[in-house]
Amino acid sequence: MNYRHIYHAGNFADVIKHALLVLALQHLQQKEKGYFALDAHGGLGLYDLQSVETQKTKEYEAGIGKIIDLPALAFFAEIVKLYGYPQTYPGSPAFINHLLRPQDRAVFNELHKDDFETLKSNFPKIHIENKDAYEVIRALVPPPERRGLVLLDPPFEKTDEFETMRKQLKEWYKRWASGTYMIWYPIKAHLETHLFNEAAKESGFEKIWVTEFLYRPRHTPDGLNGCGILFLNTPYSVPERWAQITPALAAALGGTMGSAWLRE
Repeated sequence: MNYRHIYHAGNFADVIKHALLVLALQHLQQKEKGYFALDAHGGLGLYDLQSVETQKTKEYEAGIGKIIDLPALAFFAEIVKLYGYPQTYPGSPAFINHLLRPQDRAVFNELHKDDFETLKSNFPKIHIENKDAYEVIRALVPPPERRGLVLLDPPFEKTDEFETMRKQLKEWYKRWASGTYMIWYPIKAHLETHLFNEAAKESGFEKIWVTEFLYRPRHTPDGLNGCGILFLNTPYSVPERWAQITPALAAALGGTMGSAWLRE
């Protein structure tokens, strides 16, 4: 595994993913009963924006740097600031950790050995796994809490990542049909994202919703053109709140955004 997220921490894809993650977790908090949150690709959990790696790319300048003071994103930016921005940018484990109540439970997973050790150090009170993401889902789902969220944001180093996920969809439904799955994916010229979305519609899950952000035209060769988030068992308040946020967010990030229900 060669992918290191530290080069991309705080970029536009992180902002979109983490803002939606906060909305989804806030929805789960509407009920007093505890929930379970599994981050299948945890990374480091916290990222030093002044490190050699992040300064080499400075992708955060076109991401969190554009929206940190945007009123529409205050619910998200407040958490970013609590973790020490602009020195530090929180990864998805940090957002989950911040929003845990005493009755809630989280597990973070990271396959890269060095990043796994750092993740453990950053969140000593959280159980951390060092497994393949699909293996850890198989081991921990369904959770005893019976309600909660699984976050997947694979690095897409493997050319068959979409195919692997397509094969998992029906298994996830059999294991935990009522769970919320939040799946991030990149938009690149050669990736057939529509095939994955079509497979999701046939998985058995209900309330399937997708939102996509395009930084540049979808079929521009070479590089990341945008990203998408697909929800299975979408928390009903997420699309409603997202629709209120996206005009200001898309304008600040300099792109276009669209959302649609694939199955209601």
